[in-house]
Amino acid sequence: MTVRFRSKLTFQILAGVVAVFVVLCGIVSYIGYCEFTDALEAQYESKAYGTALTAAEDVKPAFLDTGNISVQEQQMMHQFLRQEWQRLADTQDATFIYIIQPDRTDYRHITFIQSVMNSSAHYEHYPSGYVRPTTNEEYRQAYKAICEGGQERATIFRDKGFIETGHHITVIIPLRSRNGEVKNLLCVQRQMNELRDVRNTYVRHVVGVTAVLLLLMLLLYGWYLKRHLLDPIQQIADETLRFAQENTQPSVPLGLRIKSSNEIGQLARTIDRMEADIRDYIENLTRVTQEKEQFQAELNVATKIQADMLPRTFPSFPARKEFALFATMTPAKEVGGDFYDFFMIDDKHLALVIADVSGKGIPAALFMVIAKTLIKNRASMGGSPSEILKDVNKSLCDGNESGFFVTVWLGILDISTGKIAAANAGHEYPVIKRAGGSWELIKDKHSPAVAVLETMKFRETEMELRPGDSLYLYTDGVAEATNSNKELYGTERMIDALNRHMDETVIDLLTSMKREVDDFVGDAPQFDDITMLTLNYWGDETKLPAELTVEAQTKNLEKVIAFLCGHLEEHGCPPKVKRQIEIAAEEIFVNIANYAYTSPDTAAPGKGSAAVRFAMDEREAVITFIDSGIPYDPLAKPDPDLTLSAKERPIGGLGIYMVKKTMDSVAYERRDGHNIFTMRKTIAG
Repeated sequence: MTVRFRSKLTFQILAGVVAVFVVLCGIVSYIGYCEFTDALEAQYESKAYGTALTAAEDVKPAFLDTGNISVQEQQMMHQFLRQEWQRLADTQDATFIYIIQPDRTDYRHITFIQSVMNSSAHYEHYPSGYVRPTTNEEYRQAYKAICEGGQERATIFRDKGFIETGHHITVIIPLRSRNGEVKNLLCVQRQMNELRDVRNTYVRHVVGVTAVLLLLMLLLYGWYLKRHLLDPIQQIADETLRFAQENTQPSVPLGLRIKSSNEIGQLARTIDRMEADIRDYIENLTRVTQEKEQFQAELNVATKIQADMLPRTFPSFPARKEFALFATMTPAKEVGGDFYDFFMIDDKHLALVIADVSGKGIPAALFMVIAKTLIKNRASMGGSPSEILKDVNKSLCDGNESGFFVTVWLGILDISTGKIAAANAGHEYPVIKRAGGSWELIKDKHSPAVAVLETMKFRETEMELRPGDSLYLYTDGVAEATNSNKELYGTERMIDALNRHMDETVIDLLTSMKREVDDFVGDAPQFDDITMLTLNYWGDETKLPAELTVEAQTKNLEKVIAFLCGHLEEHGCPPKVKRQIEIAAEEIFVNIANYAYTSPDTAAPGKGSAAVRFAMDEREAVITFIDSGIPYDPLAKPDPDLTLSAKERPIGGLGIYMVKKTMDSVAYERRDGHNIFTMRKTIAG
């Protein structure tokens, strides 16, 4: 296929050349026209001035002083001037020779003294004494310049005159009396029709010569353009289009067809090299694309394998009502180094694992597979979290020439009691939300990461989940998520986000947390894997609840006492101790019911709730009362003076004094808008 642009390009080039040539010829012609006109006008002016000087020689000074000669002498002088000037006008080709006397008041009128016309003009001359307006302002200024300014000559060129249409020139000189005074003005007017005719001939010659030269130049330049520019460019255009359609090398290289050594020849040889380079590039690109597609297919398989290794069926243990859990992992690349796991070791123990392998991509994913498999296999054999990590660490260190390591949080939950034995190997701190409370960071004991040192031992901690409590585990991809301003998400934002969604289910909670992180990061790329796991613990439903919430009314005192007695009896509390706890609990709850919600500043004066919690801390019963009433610290009041009689002592204070005396310890704090009163009592030997 041929690119048809030659005629258009030829026209553009030739049109440009013609335009430039016409402009140059126009400029040259105009300059010649002006110079030619100036030269002719100067010649006309010189000849008219000579005629004026000759005519002035015929004027006697006495003729100007009319008061000193007789009328007969004036007539004779007029007759003489007419004869002499007629001859002068005819021989010097002057159209009009005349003497005028301008009105020197404003020079707007002139009076003819003497005038002679050329014999061929066939116009009547102005008689002596004839008055008419000055022709125009230009003449008026010329008269004034000679009469008052002492100027010896004035020349006026006119395009039109009263003699006939066409150019004419008027030369004005002064006529002076014997005392040198300017009495009159002598004017010689001459037609310049010859100037117009000569200029027209000049223009016709210039245009004719220009047209002939332009035609010859176009023919020669067009041939040159076709041979040395247009034909080579056409070949280049045809070759580039052919290569774009066929993507094959030409049978004869472009550089051999265009043998010019100028820029077009260099362009042709450059295109030959470019076509060869493009062919090589396309071949390499095709090969790389095929390899990339194969690699991507294998990577997709690896992504699916890794995803299949993580538990993804929820609920994972539908028959277990003691807990609910959910987990997600979003890799930064196709495969990641983070992983989570949870599995039943036996019927009573649930293992929870969350880990982060150093590095990213396929190497980290392979190390992750090994670490996950070792942890699960070793945990299934039994043992504490510290023992499990110790053995896994030894196995991972063996042959770990790449230097990978993995941070791990491993916890084993006793489902019946809610107690968790955990080991933290360089991982993020867990977060716990107590029933009715808010999410809090738990700074457990840290050990180094797994696979750092073969002889490493791992520390172990214990925590307890009560019914209604929740646990949140995560990798550093959450806290270290970074936005476009290089700002970290941080654990504080994470805790705040957890508390904003504290009432959501385990699935909704992790979905909301991922959305919170994404909103913070915005358009910034994800640099690290984001893995999260959350668990809600409900405990054994056959056991007594750990918390009771009732309306803060004295009529609910029996429910509170029954709740506490049930727990005390379950833990074998002696009757005496039990009675002391009942009296102390009654004092605290009645105070809450009577005074906590009496202020008009509370949300609903006179109405509110009170929560009672029971927990065992080894041998001690820990009983906590919580209300959201007005701030009040019962321990701030001084103890009553028992040395005084009942009448002398101030009313109040005796009840809380008895509580302090009968309990092992009591404490009060105001936190998050709640009054929290805690008392402890040993109930087991």
